[in-house]
Amino acid sequence: MRVKFIYNPAAGRGRALRHHAEAERHLRALGADVDAHASSSPADLTRAAAEASRGGYDRVIVSGGDGTLHLAVRDFDLAGGTLALVPQGSGDDFAKVLGIPRNLGDACALALRGATREVDVAVANGIRYLGVAGLGFDSEVARYANDNVKLLRGSLVYLYAILRVLPRFTPHRVTIDGIRNEEIMFATVGNSRQYGGGIRIVPEALIDDGRLNLCVVHRTSRFQLLKTLPRAYTGAHVKSPFVETGHGTSFTFASERPMDVYADGERITATPVEFSLAGERLRIIAP
Repeated sequence: MRVKFIYNPAAGRGRALRHHAEAERHLRALGADVDAHASSSPADLTRAAAEASRGGYDRVIVSGGDGTLHLAVRDFDLAGGTLALVPQGSGDDFAKVLGIPRNLGDACALALRGATREVDVAVANGIRYLGVAGLGFDSEVARYANDNVKLLRGSLVYLYAILRVLPRFTPHRVTIDGIRNEEIMFATVGNSRQYGGGIRIVPEALIDDGRLNLCVVHRTSRFQLLKTLPRAYTGAHVKSPFVETGHGTSFTFASERPMDVYADGERITATPVEFSLAGERLRIIAP
């Protein structure tokens, strides 16, 4: 089997860089013809994955976290390419939803021998993502985590960022679907159920059901928001009176001043934003 192995040296606070040689050894020991590439920038990772998806490889294997997977999918040839993931990130939420093992050897074996599964691909203003996109408090936490949290990993990154951002956060006024104008704490549109190292923000979301799931946290006090957030690890936050959920194939948000939109831990666009589904699904290797 001929595979393109793309690893992100920055993923998992350098975890993918430390283990790339071991991963390549596992793949070759399993009989793969490995063409390895270390990404030099986000744009380079997107380019390398896109070219590989059109380059005649049997699999394009990416090593990294949710952000790495996000960048790989942006311009990936959905019609012709097959993607596999070796989880080496901080949160690895999409890998957990798919059931991809964290053990490096097991993940490499799955990447070569696992079944091909088709999953939905979400888009925000035409930019693809696989997991969860958000705006408001959600995106401000993501920005703080990316810019300021360097030593923590996993869910601790987002918990720390939440505690730092919350004291100065104020609600945002948005227009939802061109009809409703109201103040919200944040909103998320998920293709997958979780993000942030296990926060099940849209617990009913399925990655292959042909729809997106919405969670809007309406204006409330900072104390109520803080008290509710731990319940999001089980999805119980949706029972709160100020939390609204729904599903559909498209949602729009507008605001007087542009608000950043983050997806899979990366800034991808700003309001006004339209969320929808791509016309084609992604072929990805899963158990």
